[in-house]
Amino acid sequence: MKKRAMRRGARAVRLADHRGAFFRVLQETPRSQTAVMTVPPGEDAGAAETHDADQVVYVLEGEAEILMGEERCVAGPGTLVAIPAGTLHHVRSVGPVPLFFLSVYAPPEY
Repeated sequence: MKKRAMRRGARAVRLADHRGAFFRVLQETPRSQTAVMTVPPGEDAGAAETHDADQVVYVLEGEAEILMGEERCVAGPGTLVAIPAGTLHHVRSVGPVPLFFLSVYAPPEY
């Protein structure tokens, strides 16, 4: 299999190196952005909000309660949740260990 060259300015990021960061943007292109967030047990990732971008959440560690409009889901490690642009949503850490997750925003949000 042929390896693709990374786009100019792109770089590989080791997610575990950013564990513990409350919120950190890791990468950005003109059309997307990646960020990680760590939320202590029992705490919120922030107030309920909407974005102009689609947000994809991938739970790496811990357990999240994610509210999207009227829908509620509990997401553990390995769970992928797509939040369409304009959807009111809220993320809370509900497990016994910190919630650590990756978000992809398209287009960039922050």
